[in-house]
Amino acid sequence: MSEESFNSVIGNVNIDFNIKKKEKMQKQQEVNNKLMSGAKKEIPVKIAALGGLEEVGKNMMFIEYRSDIIIIDAGMLMPGYEMLGIDYIIPDVSYLKARKHKIRGLLITHGHLDHIWAIKHILPELDYPPIYTTPLAAGLIKKLMEWFVDPEKVTFNMVNPDIDILKLGVFTIEFFRVNHSIPEAMGMAIHTPKWLVVHTGDFKIDFTPAVDLPADLAKIARIGSEGVKLLFADSTNATKPGRTPSEKQIWESLEKIIKEVDGRLIIATFSSLVGRIKQIIDYAVKYNKVVFLSGRSMINNVEVAKELGYIKVPAGTIRQLNSDAEAMPDDRVVILTTWSQGEEFSALARIARGEHPQIKVREGDKILLSASPIAGNERSVYDMINALIRKWAEVFTNKELDLHVSGHGYQDDLKLMLSLVRPEYFIPVHGEIYMRNAHKKLAQELGIPEENIFLPDNGQFIELYSDKIEISPKKIKLDTVMIDGLGIGHLSGEYVMKAREIMSEDGVVSLIFKVDSVTKELVGNLQIESRGFVYSSEVKKIHTNIVEFAKKRYQKYLKQDPSKPVKEILKQIKEDLNDYLTKTVGRTPMLILSFVYINRNPSQVPNWNWDEDDVVGMTLEEQWWEAKIYSKEK
Repeated sequence: MSEESFNSVIGNVNIDFNIKKKEKMQKQQEVNNKLMSGAKKEIPVKIAALGGLEEVGKNMMFIEYRSDIIIIDAGMLMPGYEMLGIDYIIPDVSYLKARKHKIRGLLITHGHLDHIWAIKHILPELDYPPIYTTPLAAGLIKKLMEWFVDPEKVTFNMVNPDIDILKLGVFTIEFFRVNHSIPEAMGMAIHTPKWLVVHTGDFKIDFTPAVDLPADLAKIARIGSEGVKLLFADSTNATKPGRTPSEKQIWESLEKIIKEVDGRLIIATFSSLVGRIKQIIDYAVKYNKVVFLSGRSMINNVEVAKELGYIKVPAGTIRQLNSDAEAMPDDRVVILTTWSQGEEFSALARIARGEHPQIKVREGDKILLSASPIAGNERSVYDMINALIRKWAEVFTNKELDLHVSGHGYQDDLKLMLSLVRPEYFIPVHGEIYMRNAHKKLAQELGIPEENIFLPDNGQFIELYSDKIEISPKKIKLDTVMIDGLGIGHLSGEYVMKAREIMSEDGVVSLIFKVDSVTKELVGNLQIESRGFVYSSEVKKIHTNIVEFAKKRYQKYLKQDPSKPVKEILKQIKEDLNDYLTKTVGRTPMLILSFVYINRNPSQVPNWNWDEDDVVGMTLEEQWWEAKIYSKEK
């Protein structure tokens, strides 16, 4: 056989061998796939945040495994400028509500509103799961829940972070002390069926805190030595270099001011800064001054702090603001009021406008703002400061004096926490995405691989398996839950916001069509009202044009189809009127078109049917006439 023939035969053999080998591998893969599909898939531990990953506030997270769920915090978020009339926003707990039978407990890291405020709304929805927290946070929560929930159904379990270990379902939770701008803040180490997970809560490292013990760094380091798989850590100040200043820095400034002030002193701060409030009260008592409290949350929180022994002063040195503050010598008066972010009805804003019932700003009053404006509220705060200065008060902020330090760790604090915990995986939380991304970069500097650092969104599942952690493609669909007075808005809230936006920009126009109950023809003229739409100089002309346009369109559509319901005719007119006003006036107001039936011949009754759904959107007059006609037909 020639070499060429030999090579040809060998080539054919190799081809045949490779084909058979490939077929054999495919068959083996099919067998493996069948075995895999028949095998029981591993059930992961699932973690998801319902808030706090896309904003500063609304903090809430849960951990779920099989038939057990634990929840960490339940806070609120201040509304943005575009959320007209909204008081605050809370997490959407629809996912948890459907699984409320699995909830073993609600763990609260500390008593700030962005971690506890939503409790009064969600607790009844979740069938009152037991709350685990410290005495101060429990006291503040109880005050919040007055008038909202049945207190007999609420169960509080006090936690001592130095010694307590909880067993809730399959989860074992160990706590550790951290520092924050409120006493008794704590983080937690959660032993899950898969891995050890640590959540820091809000924290900073302060070796000289106001009323608290320093953070338990030794315990944090011991937990880190046990092999932490995943860390969740506060990211609010991740963009700020250095260390967060100590509360001791504020002590010195406040004492000097309270001691040396020669007139009346008004101090505004957040009511949740219990340590700061204690400092102010202690120094006032030391220098023979009386503290007057203004603002419901300030009064409530001081009451809770006194009950728990954080504030201990002689009787009569703390009073609710009353006429005594005006009668007493100025140099003996310290008014402690809630810190205002410019809210219209806050205590300091009312003082600035001269509308406070008990106190009027006088020339020479010293006003200290012992807090920093929340991002986005600067304009309203500056307006308030301007109003106070116009009344000849002296206003001091953190720019002039050391009056406030943050409760959140700067970069060096965050690095220390990462170094002590030594997690394999890391998820920055509590902050907008740019804050969390800055925290991610700090973790990379300390050696955590980029592929082990996740920045999930609210509602996105983190899944813990026996050999890995990954972000699931599954995501909870979360609504924006808006609280407006006593109203709660979900999807419908988006419509309300849109309507308020339209009315704030272009006003509202209302038209009432009087319709013959038999012929559907118009009776008399249309009634028109508008607010915030046109100036007084043009109102007569524009109103006349709108009425004439709407009348002609009504007659046109009725002639085209006499059987068409009036409500359908008005829908068409509304669309046409929107286009007409945009072209002729350049504005697009909210249009409210309604109608009433006029029965000109009581002996004649229209012969058409209607049901209860037709009442939606009707005027009271329309409902009355429809009900009368319906009762006659019956």
